[in-house]
Amino acid sequence: MEYRRLGNTGLKVSAISYGNWLNSNDPAAIENNIKIIQRAWELGINFFDTAEGYGAGEAEVQLGQALKTLGVQRQDIVLSTKIYFGGQKDVFPNSKFLSRKHIIEGLRNSLKRLQTPYVDIVFAHRYDLHTPIEEVVRAFDWVVRKGLAHYWGTSEWSAAQIIEAIGVAERLGLTPPVVEQPQYNLLNRDRFEWEYEAVFSKGYGSTVWSPLFQGILSGKYNDDINVEGRFVNLKHEQYIQYFIEKNLTNPEDVAKLQAKLQGLGKIAKELGISQSQLAIAWVLKNKDVSTAITGVTRIEQIEDTVKAIAAIKLITPEIEQQIEELFKNKPQTSLNWKTFQPNKSRRDLYNLCQQWSFSEVYLYKTIKIVPQYSYLLYFFKLRLIKQRI
Repeated sequence: MEYRRLGNTGLKVSAISYGNWLNSNDPAAIENNIKIIQRAWELGINFFDTAEGYGAGEAEVQLGQALKTLGVQRQDIVLSTKIYFGGQKDVFPNSKFLSRKHIIEGLRNSLKRLQTPYVDIVFAHRYDLHTPIEEVVRAFDWVVRKGLAHYWGTSEWSAAQIIEAIGVAERLGLTPPVVEQPQYNLLNRDRFEWEYEAVFSKGYGSTVWSPLFQGILSGKYNDDINVEGRFVNLKHEQYIQYFIEKNLTNPEDVAKLQAKLQGLGKIAKELGISQSQLAIAWVLKNKDVSTAITGVTRIEQIEDTVKAIAAIKLITPEIEQQIEELFKNKPQTSLNWKTFQPNKSRRDLYNLCQQWSFSEVYLYKTIKIVPQYSYLLYFFKLRLIKQRI
């Protein structure tokens, strides 16, 4: 397992993490979920994610029971939950969203369900247009200062909203958010690779969800979208209904999607790995990704997923280019008015740095730890600037 820092914090999270949204509303799934979490822990996964809105709180109950059964020390796991959608099947006006009242009371209720005195990260699950941002930041600062959470973050916020929250925290001397939980995969790239560039440049971390695009990229649906799976078994779920309506109703769009999926499968076969491993490795190749959250229903799925760590090194510049040519959805960055060419993204620049010679890498590491040579870092910055130009 590979462990990465959560942005600029000192917290280390496994590059692959486990989220329990799938089957979260089924109390009968608890025994299977316990076995999956046990195996995830054995494979080196230390980050477990849930939310008050998953199964109206049932997901938190099941995760709490599973971790208690696991018997590990609380300090050894990283646990997160999310506040916004509420944890009850009711319509009371203050039982959801991001008022100070619900942030504090909602988190306390989550902690009871999780059977833990604190979470490591609490996320604002969505942006609340009807609550002043200062109220939101002050409330999350309060739960951190009171020890109910160690860090707080955002989920599916725009870059402008995140930067606004950080600005409010800095102006008022409050605890700022440090991590975003967005969707990121081969079919959803624009926000992560382009919009969030200014956010990631500030050292913001990320715990990305749906690296397989609801399993679409796994290889299971390459030939038949209607094969037995979540789109059949979970079609009653509101989000799955929305997902199908948005992505899988137009036959022409589905045919184009499957052609890309089959092409991805061929690349994976040539590399000697599964298609899901390739798709997840592609996500993890982006070093702005702190961890990729996966949801599974079988132990063999989590075992297959973890193998994506070893597959990262197989994605050479040539393989990356093959994937780009197949999907043709590289985000459009801003225009460089000196060259009239698109600026390179942070992902592009990281890949360029990988092409540095051994002597350059050795020199770079050396001068970073020898103060009297620190001025030489200027030349490496110049090289990056040249590559961006």
